[in-house]
Amino acid sequence: MKKPAIFLVLIVLASFCAGSQAYGHNFWLLVSDDAPKAGEPVMVEIGWGHKFPKDEQIKEGRLGVIRALGPDGQEVPLKKLSITQYELVPPAKGVYLIAAQVAPDFLTKTKDGFKLQSKKGVTDAVSCFRFDMATKTFVNAGGQKPGLAGSADSSLEIMPLKNPLTQKKGDTFPLRVMFQGKPLAGAEVKVTHDNWPDPQKPFASIGKTDAKGEIRVELKQPGRWLIVTSHKTPYEPPDECDEHYYTASLTFRVR
Repeated sequence: MKKPAIFLVLIVLASFCAGSQAYGHNFWLLVSDDAPKAGEPVMVEIGWGHKFPKDEQIKEGRLGVIRALGPDGQEVPLKKLSITQYELVPPAKGVYLIAAQVAPDFLTKTKDGFKLQSKKGVTDAVSCFRFDMATKTFVNAGGQKPGLAGSADSSLEIMPLKNPLTQKKGDTFPLRVMFQGKPLAGAEVKVTHDNWPDPQKPFASIGKTDAKGEIRVELKQPGRWLIVTSHKTPYEPPDECDEHYYTASLTFRVR
């Protein structure tokens, strides 16, 4: 395996090592302005790495889908400016949902290292997982009182139960973790923000979701926040891979 390929595999592996005390690479979205006027351009930036809000650049071809949905649930065009930057021009007042996903792929461990493929055709496969990463954020155009936006329809998703665009320092922010359209109990939720005090521990666990898939986040600092969660399921058929590994994140700004 060539050195660049080895480096990419190690990045992906770090992102999904189950039971690891430290988070590997994460995936998020940032916007230049979450409260623009209607018709005013908004820069949407793809975040990738260990350190929120700015770290590495996602590799070419790793992004699967990015889209914006308007207040009516219809897709709104996003203009690609670079590998990591897109432009949204909200055509009317209201809340816009911006969602993205990494292109799903397999990672198989072998006796000699790791391969970005399933176990099929790999004679010395030790284990395998298929990763699926999703993220989303919101924009409220026009300054009107925002309502809650819809779902990004990803397999794993963090659903705010209050509008994140109205949250202030000191608020308690309720959310629900959904998996395949149903509340997910027992999902661990971690948080960070752009005023995070400990660079050696970039995330903190706030606990696990209850029987309704819900948990509450205490917003102790103003600034941009990142909330993340993950979930594993068995993969079928097992001769192709062992597990699905899902991650989801939500970014928003606390006033």
